[in-house]
Amino acid sequence: MKKERRKLPSEILRKATGIDEIQDGIISGAISTIPWLGPVMNEIFIQVPNRIQQKRINETVQILQEKVRRIETNELIEKYIQSDDFYDFNVGFWKSSMRVRDEKIRNTLANVFMDSVLTQENYELSVNRLFLDFLVSLSPIQIILISYINFNEKLLEKIESYDNFFAKYNEYDKKIVIDQSEFKFYCLDIENKGLITTNGGLRDFGVKDSILYDHTYVEPSVKMTELGKRFMEFIIK
Repeated sequence: MKKERRKLPSEILRKATGIDEIQDGIISGAISTIPWLGPVMNEIFIQVPNRIQQKRINETVQILQEKVRRIETNELIEKYIQSDDFYDFNVGFWKSSMRVRDEKIRNTLANVFMDSVLTQENYELSVNRLFLDFLVSLSPIQIILISYINFNEKLLEKIESYDNFFAKYNEYDKKIVIDQSEFKFYCLDIENKGLITTNGGLRDFGVKDSILYDHTYVEPSVKMTELGKRFMEFIIK
């Protein structure tokens, strides 16, 4: 009897997401009708994803291999990896790994996943579930921003305005050039995720009017939240 070929993780996940060959055929046929761009776009949609996803999975496997080697298994871990919680973390982890390009973020993703295994996390209640989502949605620039804030909280005390904050950040990182609008968007997104706080909000770019504030006004600072500090623990591992 011929031994059945073992399916790749990408194939299993592809089936789990509901994207089958029929759907691919319909989409491919539609794309082909686009003048001169169609064939190229078709190749990118149909052929490239499998190659890129497999590459990302292979890179993630190497990272995970190193982390697993450092850990001794026990009865609790063995029981946990048979649970629904582990199944959900496992699926979430591999799906996330295929969407992450940056190696450092992928390494952090593996740190979060391994922590979930070691602490036998409840998937539905675990903050690690949030962190897996954060790592997919945050850009590498935002990870740099979070790290900068984490290590420079004293410098950012009473920073007061986005003008001052932006100037300080540009002194720190001169390699990546972003404009004021991008910077503010990234900061607000990180704050909305609960990873940092600006103590009520920084003054916007270009706003210089201090008459609006009375003697009780305290200049806002940029600080890490407790959630942000927990998130940073995985980044700096």
